[in-house]
Amino acid sequence: MEELQDAIEDAQYVNAISKDEGPSPMIAWAKPEEKQLEAWKRKKTKENEDCVDKAFSPEWFLAQPVGFFLFAQFVKDTYTDFMKLNFLEDIIRYRKTRPEHRFGKAQRIVRSYLLQKKEGVCHINREINEHDIAQTRISMSKGELAIAMKENIDEPYSLQSIGLKGPLLKQAIAMSADILINNSKNSRVEPDCDIYDSLRDIIFESLKNRYWVEFLKSNEHERCIHFLWFQDREVVEDDFNVLRVLGRGGFGLVVGCRKGTSGKLYAMKVVNKKRIKIKKSEQLTLNECMVLAAVNSPFVVNLKYSFQSKDDVFLILDLMTGGDLSFHLERRGFFEKKECIYYATRIMLGLQALHDKQFVYRDLKPENCLLADDGRMKLTDLGLACKITPGLHGAAGTRGYWAPEMLRRDEEGKRKSYGHTVDWFSFGCLLAELISGTNPYRSEAALDFGLKKGKKTKEKAIDCAILEMEPALVSSNFDEDSLDLCNKLLEKDETIRIGVNGCEEIMSHAYFKNLNWENIMSDRMMPPYIPPKDVNALSQKDIGQFSEDKEFQETALDADDESHYKNWNWTNPVAYSLEVIEFLIYERESGSPLLPIVTSESCCLIS
Repeated sequence: MEELQDAIEDAQYVNAISKDEGPSPMIAWAKPEEKQLEAWKRKKTKENEDCVDKAFSPEWFLAQPVGFFLFAQFVKDTYTDFMKLNFLEDIIRYRKTRPEHRFGKAQRIVRSYLLQKKEGVCHINREINEHDIAQTRISMSKGELAIAMKENIDEPYSLQSIGLKGPLLKQAIAMSADILINNSKNSRVEPDCDIYDSLRDIIFESLKNRYWVEFLKSNEHERCIHFLWFQDREVVEDDFNVLRVLGRGGFGLVVGCRKGTSGKLYAMKVVNKKRIKIKKSEQLTLNECMVLAAVNSPFVVNLKYSFQSKDDVFLILDLMTGGDLSFHLERRGFFEKKECIYYATRIMLGLQALHDKQFVYRDLKPENCLLADDGRMKLTDLGLACKITPGLHGAAGTRGYWAPEMLRRDEEGKRKSYGHTVDWFSFGCLLAELISGTNPYRSEAALDFGLKKGKKTKEKAIDCAILEMEPALVSSNFDEDSLDLCNKLLEKDETIRIGVNGCEEIMSHAYFKNLNWENIMSDRMMPPYIPPKDVNALSQKDIGQFSEDKEFQETALDADDESHYKNWNWTNPVAYSLEVIEFLIYERESGSPLLPIVTSESCCLIS
């Protein structure tokens, strides 16, 4: 009977992750009663009373992603005023782009908004256009070209789509000319961000003055208020429908689940409070939640919600349905070069995202590198990540991936401190494993080395190899570049190990030559391998369940235990907004309200 139940759950899980038709809500979005709504508004007003943008002001409202989305939808649908909103969106994207990658986006903004075309041609006096600039640059200096462009643009035809005029218009046109001229000379000039910010502010004010009063009367405004209220309500276990157990850790299960209101698929990590107490792991559990909430990166599994029940604490995370690298490595032996490079880039950027927040990961291994259904990989299991401090010491993670500095002791036998460089050593172990199929310090060669040094146990032998043995990278899968990079990552002196000054050192290595780093860092690079739509995890029988032994039965939770979790409940505002926006986009594309099948008469805001 248990095997039948497992088969049913597997079938339901595969069916859920294989659907391409969009979200499938199972629960109606709750609509607040009038008293609930008024109480919430008073609370938000008090929370923001010292802020520049008061609660429910246009500035506060449009700073919420859901608020901006629904306001934009209202303006576009009701007044077909697309260009101003598109301009704002492009400026926001531009400011979020790393400085070294901004030039292309600046060109697009210039062409789309600052030098509008009339009858298919940019209107410039004396018929000077970009082709003429390219031809003229041979005989004219850069300064002369700049003067020609600035003096000969027909201003009445510039910025018509976003309706600006006056001194700022002239500054923007001059800046646009600089960008186009330098583009024609294959140069790179950083646009004047102050002008962009001024343009953004003016356009925002224009939209607000023209449309805000009408928006306040609209259905979109009412829906947005309800979505924002819903964001602040308490999340509970019943908000999610469990699909299948995907894995088991030391004292927690990971299951696939579906958010009832949006139909969004997530992973739910469930950790029993009694098991946390038995293992004295309160701080470890709180630490994982804190790190997950602090790091927002496309290369690290993202925390969406955290909540609790009487018996358990819950973390709602990105659902990575493609299995971990260990799962695929075991079946394939090793990865092709393009796959190794792809996974390596994402791992190093995930590690750097943690380092940027002053965390060290300490648990890099194939099991903690998860694939999404489209093949994108993210780091997971941040329970051993911690703040980098001057006195940080002690081995943590999985033996064979530990860096030498984790194992060193001073003359008094005390552990020495370490920093973020331990992650780059682990990265070297993992990269070598992806290339060859073998971690150089979890190999027969490493074990033999330690045993010959007189170590009596397998564990001590591996530790000895990490401290003293040069890595044996003998596989024919290594080429000159990959061999050089792995050796530099596995350097025992952390002060000269590649990555000590940040991942840019590693990114510039020859192993990654010819990569489009902008595509990778913006998460636009297509994965080289897409896992099958299947259960890419162990069978539920092999995963097993926790036994509730005598110690578990006799353990009781008291007020002190509960006090650990007083600040546990949290909703990621960005993740929630994206979930709602994805829901609204699909509803918009489908052309009808997206409603669950419900039998109750409860109200919902999808109307």
